[in-house]
Amino acid sequence: MTEVALSCKCGTLKGVLHDASPSTGTRVVCYCKDCQAFARHLGAHAVLDAQGGTDIYQTLPRNLEITSGAENLACLRLSPKGLLRWYAKCCNTPLCNTLANHKFYMVGVLTSTAEAGKDALGPIRAQVNVNGAIGGGVKSKGQLKAVVEILSRQLGAMIWKRTETPLFDDGGTPVVVPVTLSLEERRRASETPKLPPDLL
Repeated sequence: MTEVALSCKCGTLKGVLHDASPSTGTRVVCYCKDCQAFARHLGAHAVLDAQGGTDIYQTLPRNLEITSGAENLACLRLSPKGLLRWYAKCCNTPLCNTLANHKFYMVGVLTSTAEAGKDALGPIRAQVNVNGAIGGGVKSKGQLKAVVEILSRQLGAMIWKRTETPLFDDGGTPVVVPVTLSLEERRRASETPKLPPDLL
């Protein structure tokens, strides 16, 4: 296990993933429309692959530490009941995703924030929500195993009381107030870009 340094695009907000390894987290690529909308709303198209996939490392929140620039941490929701999507407001860099319920001990950290050492997170083991892939043709794989690993880590966190999180306070309230996108903002962010003819 190792530590992986994290940073927003401009370097103002920095963090670290502790105990990073394939055994403490699961690396997946998510093709869902909401992950794509999150990136597009922030103007952070570069975090998406050619078919709209986001490379995410799912691990326990206790493994994530924000080491500097925490005043630039911000959070949005695409809908009133959507995931909490955390980003650095200094440069609109997507950082990670969590559920609104702090007692679900999972954070999905975008691997694009890793300064170096991404290989320590292991290979991509699942491709999920492939129906949202731009242009289609992406095959689903590893989804059931990824869910089992998330639930296993959840159970372990509850048993061993490994429930610390830098994203919620002791009462379970997000450390910054989430902002919910308007319907128009979500509509614009959800528009799928047209593929060039050579990619169709």
